Amino acid sequence: MDARTLAKSAKALILAAGLIIATTVVGAAQDAPVPLGAAATVALSSWYIAPPSGQALLLGQTFDLTSGNLILLGNGQSASFSGSYANAKAVDLLLNTSNTYTAWYDQAPVGTVVLTFSDGTSLSTTLTAGVNIREWRPNSPITVNLVSPTGGSAQAWIGTAQPAMGGGTAVIDMLTIAAGGKTLTGITVTDTNTFGALKMQLSGLTVELNAPTPPPTPTPTPTPTCTMNDHAGKVSATKAQNVPHCIADSKDGANAN
Repeated sequence: MDARTLAKSAKALILAAGLIIATTVVGAAQDAPVPLGAAATVALSSWYIAPPSGQALLLGQTFDLTSGNLILLGNGQSASFSGSYANAKAVDLLLNTSNTYTAWYDQAPVGTVVLTFSDGTSLSTTLTAGVNIREWRPNSPITVNLVSPTGGSAQAWIGTAQPAMGGGTAVIDMLTIAAGGKTLTGITVTDTNTFGALKMQLSGLTVELNAPTPPPTPTPTPTPTCTMNDHAGKVSATKAQNVPHCIADSKDGANAN
């Protein structure tokens, strides 16, 4: 019987801090979903009718939505998450705004996402209304309802808002930020807006991991191909008779003289 064993393991030790809460998560496949922790206090179902839940697959990425809650950030507030994610490919955030009035916020910076890495470097992404973040109920002519095709944000889910929240079409968008394959150690989302009623909703977070690079396959040492040669390259045919002469090594039989 031929034995074929393929072992896969994907572990992610995650210390998730939603202003700052610690927990441990084992990631599946090449996603490391991050629970939002105790800072997530607003029920998704209080905003959306039948929102995604559990280990939700959105735009091909897995998010831990088992708490059923989102983090609501007001002016100047932030949520931070720490851990260790080797070979991080990208960070995906389920992120929208509310009260995103066009007259005040269109094309205006309203927040940041800062990634920090084990080598001491960081990457800051500005959240700009109408570029990479938009209104969660994009059905009013007075709100910022679209994002740029090149902004990195895409619609991950569409449904309906609760009547108490105004009803109508409601969305959850996914913002993707490349992490460059480094070891990611921190993620901070900040609402930097300083005026007006704008709020920011973080509904989910996951880290995409690059597949581990397999070790190179060693090149096998070739087995010499030998023949029986009466002379074997020697002066004396008598002494060289029946001495193996290896094609791969012309010195075989050197002691036959």
